[in-house]
Amino acid sequence: MDYKRANRTYLYMIIATLALVLLISYYYAVTGRSLSIFMDNLLCELVILLPTLAVVLFSGEKISHVIPMRGIKPASMALTVVYLLALFPLVTCVNYISMFFVENMVSSISDEVLAMPMWMMILSMGLIGPFIEEIVFRGVIFHSYKKTGRIVGSIILSSVLFGMMHLNFNQFAYGAVMGVMFCLLVEATGSVLTSFIAHALFNTIEVIVMYTASGTVGEADVVVENVVGDHSIWVLLTFYFVLAVVFTTAALYIVRKIADIQGRTEYYNYIRKSEKQGYKLITVPLVIAVMISVAYMSFVAYISNYTY
Repeated sequence: MDYKRANRTYLYMIIATLALVLLISYYYAVTGRSLSIFMDNLLCELVILLPTLAVVLFSGEKISHVIPMRGIKPASMALTVVYLLALFPLVTCVNYISMFFVENMVSSISDEVLAMPMWMMILSMGLIGPFIEEIVFRGVIFHSYKKTGRIVGSIILSSVLFGMMHLNFNQFAYGAVMGVMFCLLVEATGSVLTSFIAHALFNTIEVIVMYTASGTVGEADVVVENVVGDHSIWVLLTFYFVLAVVFTTAALYIVRKIADIQGRTEYYNYIRKSEKQGYKLITVPLVIAVMISVAYMSFVAYISNYTY
């Protein structure tokens, strides 16, 4: 599967997701009942997965050829966990910066999440979601882009699309950053298995924190709103920024070590040395998909600020 098909796939995902939003809204208007967040999440993941599988099968390629899978050594597994933990300061810093402009979307759904049993949300947000998203974005889309030889461009574009697929600016910000770091992990191991482990662990920790410290999660927006303009927020952000720099540097060292363990140092080093081969990655379907996504994200941000 090439980058053109990958871009069309993303457009199909966006259209399918917005169609689902309309159907759920219609269901609520007719019945007065809303879907549980578990079912809502499941449907949202399916409208990402099904168009992707359809395009891959239509292309004639075997799914195993477009989704990189390799054996992972135990030491690499352990370091993957450490790598993910080292990324938390970076994600926290980006999240707090985004909250200057838009609502914290995780906080906004906390009541719906807490209404469900924890095990169901860990299954939904901690396992099913990461599995499908890694198969699609670090598997099919990133792998298709890599065929052009533009490794850096493939990492950046696939990560931006991953963040944008959340269809809100808050999760777009840190989702894109995490996408880059997960792509590096995939390059270091040659397998989406490690990015799935990292993604699943991140989401699972997030769910557990929501259940064990539900009040703290909800207070994050209030803290930022109350201290904007006050010097204390800049002290807090400076603190997170310094932590992010230190721990992200450590994370980059860790992922390089993982590449050494997996015998993929040459592949990891090639990221910086890859040559452009004339492919621009951007196509008309992708531009249309991005425009639709940004328009919807802007609408969501406007509605959230208006109702908030």
